[in-house]
Amino acid sequence: MNDDDTRRSRLEEGIKELETRMGGPAPLAQPLHKALLGAVFPLSTEQLVLLARENEAPSVVLSLLGSLPPREFESLDAVQHALESQVQESEEPTEPSPAPMPQR
Repeated sequence: MNDDDTRRSRLEEGIKELETRMGGPAPLAQPLHKALLGAVFPLSTEQLVLLARENEAPSVVLSLLGSLPPREFESLDAVQHALESQVQESEEPTEPSPAPMPQR
């Protein structure tokens, strides 16, 4: 399993746990906004996680933020968009690999 697969797996688990705790499919905006209250952008992925910890964000939100690839984010909207993009990518069905050719 590579880093991208690990991140996707952690993200999927975090989203499912967040939805369970909040009673169904929930937009990320509200818990993300609370976790990053007081943020002064741009912030790196590591800085986002540190700020969320300071704001006593739930472990699910910390996990989601930690699953983001290392980069700088220019705004809260950019963070939310990155998280939602990862969720959509992980939900897209992957094409099955073609069957190997029989050997003669």
